[in-house]
Amino acid sequence: MSTNKQSRVGSKYRKLAAGAKRAVIVSRKRHGDVGQIAFRTGYSESHVSNVLHGRHENKRILNFAYNMVRGRTGNARVK
Repeated sequence: MSTNKQSRVGSKYRKLAAGAKRAVIVSRKRHGDVGQIAFRTGYSESHVSNVLHGRHENKRILNFAYNMVRGRTGNARVK
């Protein structure tokens, strides 16, 4: 049995571009997440929303949001 951690498959936020992180966050975001991110990072909800929609750049908010939704499954899209 190998204990090498290099062989694990997973997504690391340092290797993803901002647009890729944003796509993952939007696909897994739930009701109330923007308020929770705003409260924990100290920014306003409108600024957090603008960052998540790509209108502003803020790596701290983006990384916090990505870490928050990282273990979730994606939301089903209804057409």
